[in-house]
Amino acid sequence: MVKGNPQHRQTQAARSESTRAALLSAARDLFADHGYSGASSEAIVAAAGVSRGALQHHFVDKQSLFLAVYEQVESEVVRATAEAGMAVGNDDPLEVLRAGCHAYLDAVLDPAVQRICAIDGPAVLPPDTRNAITDRYALGLVRETVQLAVERGEIADAPIEPLTRMLLAAVIAAAQFVATAPATTAARAEAGRTVDLLLLSLKAPS
Repeated sequence: MVKGNPQHRQTQAARSESTRAALLSAARDLFADHGYSGASSEAIVAAAGVSRGALQHHFVDKQSLFLAVYEQVESEVVRATAEAGMAVGNDDPLEVLRAGCHAYLDAVLDPAVQRICAIDGPAVLPPDTRNAITDRYALGLVRETVQLAVERGEIADAPIEPLTRMLLAAVIAAAQFVATAPATTAARAEAGRTVDLLLLSLKAPS
């Protein structure tokens, strides 16, 4: 039996990955600029420089491609919030939470994040799909910090899982408020103050 050429297979894999990356990049730009409904499949494949068949091969349809873009953007936003928390250090878990929450709200000031994650995401993707992505990227990060804050007595003893999910839901709702507000800068300031009040209310008595 003749085995396939490994170099040929590697070339094929690299070409396939390049096509997928081109579709993601083109779709991300068009979804950000024109919204999901305004970015046609034809415009996306033209901007990516690939065929309609390539889109169907990698993503089946426009909604599947949007899901991949949405997950990509969400993962980048969560990475930014994690980096903001890491910059604070582990000495003050509540301050880590605060820094992460504010970084998340700052990310929503980006028009692309607003359009893809906060406006079109809820309209295009089912809630369970979006919740699964949130759980995949953000839930563990928040849970770890909440648990550390409880263990160190910074937050009054409370069940970790419901508190984690309630905090995460609150920050996501605040981000949605910022993204859809007529004046996003003012909304960001209001949401930031509200986050600070929420975290202050969790602080255990000295």
